[in-house]
Amino acid sequence: MGIFAKFGDFIIKLFSFVGMLILSIPKIPEKIRNINTSGIRDKIDTESVKGNISRIRSEVGGVKDTYSRENYSRPEHARTSGESGAHLEDPGVILISGTYTSEEKERTILILQIASAAFIVVSIFYVFNFLSLILFLILGGLIGAFVIYMLYNRVTKMYRRDFNAYRDFFLLYLAVGIVIVLVSSNPSLTMAFSFQSLPSLSVLIYAIIAVAAVFLIFRIKYHRNYTFGTVLEAGENTAHVKVEYDIRSNVKPDIYLVENRPGAVTGDTVKLKIEEKIISTGGNKPLEILEVYEKT
Repeated sequence: MGIFAKFGDFIIKLFSFVGMLILSIPKIPEKIRNINTSGIRDKIDTESVKGNISRIRSEVGGVKDTYSRENYSRPEHARTSGESGAHLEDPGVILISGTYTSEEKERTILILQIASAAFIVVSIFYVFNFLSLILFLILGGLIGAFVIYMLYNRVTKMYRRDFNAYRDFFLLYLAVGIVIVLVSSNPSLTMAFSFQSLPSLSVLIYAIIAVAAVFLIFRIKYHRNYTFGTVLEAGENTAHVKVEYDIRSNVKPDIYLVENRPGAVTGDTVKLKIEEKIISTGGNKPLEILEVYEKT
């Protein structure tokens, strides 16, 4: 009861904070208008600001003229090659690409896991009559739409090669929730086990069977005993390798110390052998480098 009490207190504080935030939004314009800006204006030396702006403009104009003379003094092919490689050579330029960091990938997968589990929980709540049919359809529809959106909007870009594995994994768990509801609506199935006084327990048994079936189907179709990583630091016989989340080999994102028999060097993309465990809540761990998949 202590845990539930703390959780309930947290929820109440959260909603109280959100409510206070919403109620304070209409008062923001009035508070802004009441800010005394005369003191700020007095402290600002407008003449010096104007002088600084004029000086900056003249300096920028001089830089533009110098750059234009240098640019036109170079041969055409030099200008073309320089412009095409400028974004690679200039460290001050920020590249915007479709790549995602390890933290973003891990957070996305965690959100999908929570959403899939929430769909199953909502289905079980409906079976035990804690939710009405309308509320179940609304919540289940929103969660299902969110999972599909995340899969096809984020995961398909993060894991292009293994997208089918991630798609099937989370959609299968959505299917588990649907199976639970369908089983609960069939009296012949709910009475299959000897729980006449509490037939809903039969639904839980079917749910456990469905989850186990999903695990076995996914393992048979997609499981592999290797993964890939990037060498961060290479030694004589060992190497530190950064590995991202891999659902097919059940490897968690982390930096691992592995054997380095092929002699991989820093920056190489390598294929890693993992430990074989049927069920591992903490994830499997890479053991050694099998081969260099891509050289730097």
